[in-house]
Amino acid sequence: MKRLIITALLSVVASILFADGDADFYANQFNTAGTVVEQLAVVESAIEQNTDANAFYASALNRLLAEYPSIKTIQEFSAADTLAQTLVKVLGEAKYTDAALDVWRTVTVFSNSIVKAECLISLGAMQAVDFLPQVVQTLKDVNTRGPVNRLSGERIAYGAIVSLANYNDPSGYLPVFFAANGWYSSRVRKLASDTLPQLQDDPTDQLITAITDPAYTYEQKLLALQTLEKSSTSDANKAKAASTALAQGWRGSSPNQHIQRYIVLVRKLAISMIAQYGAPDENIAETLGYLNRSYRYGADEEEQFITIDAAAKIANDDAVKNLGTYITDINERHARKVFNKMDERRIRALIIGAGNTHNQNAKPYLQSVLGIDWTKPILKLAKQKMDEL
Repeated sequence: MKRLIITALLSVVASILFADGDADFYANQFNTAGTVVEQLAVVESAIEQNTDANAFYASALNRLLAEYPSIKTIQEFSAADTLAQTLVKVLGEAKYTDAALDVWRTVTVFSNSIVKAECLISLGAMQAVDFLPQVVQTLKDVNTRGPVNRLSGERIAYGAIVSLANYNDPSGYLPVFFAANGWYSSRVRKLASDTLPQLQDDPTDQLITAITDPAYTYEQKLLALQTLEKSSTSDANKAKAASTALAQGWRGSSPNQHIQRYIVLVRKLAISMIAQYGAPDENIAETLGYLNRSYRYGADEEEQFITIDAAAKIANDDAVKNLGTYITDINERHARKVFNKMDERRIRALIIGAGNTHNQNAKPYLQSVLGIDWTKPILKLAKQKMDEL
């Protein structure tokens, strides 16, 4: 009530004495105000009078930041939150970049999530490019941290997404992408989804960055790879992403079973994509090395079998040599009578894989199967695939 009375009195005085709005009048009133409640009344009166006083608003925000640590009462804290929100909003709308540093400082000083969100929106509205990395990191942090306080997190994320939409810079793509697929309510996720197209036409490079950047979790890497697989980007881009993801899948390991599960899922999807799209010429040797790891040390039989398909898709001499080595190993196990049902399933897959390479170097390996006392169906399959080469 006191603030309303002060605001009304100031508006009357200002309208009589300063018809066009005088920044000096409000600056003097603000400087002599004894409380934050009174300061807020001065600022609201200035805005009501359409006072063109950006320097004054910036100065008021600077003073608020300086005095904020000394605030004691709940009433003053509430007034400070409202004053901060009011000031950063008017400065953002005016695109007053001279105040950008203090607007960012307000994000770090104030705990109120509404104030933080308004600050982030204002930085984007200002196009305060020096603080774009901070806005990007803010959304990354909220995406990863999750809902410690769901409402506060959603407010901050919403403000950051609006801000990044205003910046319209590709560096905002990934945090907005993960927000669109994150823990937020449908309102926030929809805002993020609607924002993505304006940030990047072809997100391939951005998504590959997420796959390689250690700042992103393997759950996020998997989502990036899944998105690329379903996208309309070229097969060459999908092959590049898959080769990159397979390397990441073998560079990571964790005793945490939840994390390790996602590491394995990244590898398996990458291998499946290689089986469909191949691998880039410049990465084939490295990719075959990681495929060899998946065959010999992968998580399970599924990983081993899709690895055979991937090597068959690559189909160069080195890929055939790997497949041939696996065939030789199982042949030797059979000759020593130490093979099992899994070996029978593997030899079938390897025969099919070697045949599917359509590489003449596979013929001796298929021929070697015919010299072992395998079952008639396996021998028939090996003969068939050899004849097809």
